[in-house]
Amino acid sequence: MIFRAFVYFLLLLTLHGCGVRPNVTPTLPEGVPLQDLCDRYHVTWAWDGVTQVVMLEYRGNKSRALVGSSTVLIGDKQIILSAPLRRENSTIYVPEDFETKILAPFGIPISGLAPVESSSRVHTIIIDAGHGGKDRGTMSHSGGMDEKEIVLDVAKRLQMLLESSGIKVIMTRDTDDFISLPERTVIASKSKADLFVSVHVNSNEDHSVSGLLVYYMDTISRKDVNEPQRRENEETFLQSLQAQDNPTMLEIVTDMMNNLKTAHSQKLAKLIVREARDELGVKVRGDGIRLCRFFVVRNTLVPAVLVETGFLTNHMEHNKLASSEYRQKIAEVIARGILDYANE
Repeated sequence: MIFRAFVYFLLLLTLHGCGVRPNVTPTLPEGVPLQDLCDRYHVTWAWDGVTQVVMLEYRGNKSRALVGSSTVLIGDKQIILSAPLRRENSTIYVPEDFETKILAPFGIPISGLAPVESSSRVHTIIIDAGHGGKDRGTMSHSGGMDEKEIVLDVAKRLQMLLESSGIKVIMTRDTDDFISLPERTVIASKSKADLFVSVHVNSNEDHSVSGLLVYYMDTISRKDVNEPQRRENEETFLQSLQAQDNPTMLEIVTDMMNNLKTAHSQKLAKLIVREARDELGVKVRGDGIRLCRFFVVRNTLVPAVLVETGFLTNHMEHNKLASSEYRQKIAEVIARGILDYANE
């Protein structure tokens, strides 16, 4: 389960309660409204219009700051922000590093994601960052990041988000290494994972094409079932069930796995697309869902999707994907979709 640290801030004046709001508020160029952060992280706060002192409390522990100052006091510790707090009418704005410098070090999950429920069917997830090493994937033609770099960054961000919500994550790669497609599916079959999520960046000869897409398989044919790599993965998986020597049991289990994979892959794909549609600034192409026969999706045994985070060949989307803030947003979209699936 999610690790929770308990942070306590100084409460001096009348405090205003803040409720949890699951959606991430867009960052404003001049800073982030403090009220929005309070809402997101269930922080209680108050502001004294005379002294300009801002007081915050999180589960009993306390802190204070001053409008016009970049210094925040947490107990005896002094934190210096990148910019001072400022006020515009009745709204207090804090700099963008307020979350990472003030909230995150004390165990507040800065993603704002809800923890996975104890009754969840999802405990372990394979995150597959596409390409790597000698395989650059879709290449940037303007001196920016190639696909292999973008997807690894998104995958690592997704890993942190899911782990902060209590899910075990296994990465097929967490460095710039080449991992073959069969190796990726073997990792999944040996891990006893519940889901497989592959992260990629798209391309198209038509440079006007843009938008996020999620791919899955809706049917598994006899040819798919008999594919050598899938057979090898099934044997590895079924060894743990001690079913490989029982033909009747083998047939029942594999049939159940196939039905589960197709139905739940579609459900996961739809939930990720739904979250993307709800997120300001993330474009979804068409209905957002496509059928596929990609190797890693085809030869994994558990529900599997492949997320194309955008088109590197589209100028606007290329610039977005080059931004760490946008890659974080994409990771949060995928994480929210996964947690929606896990907690339903």
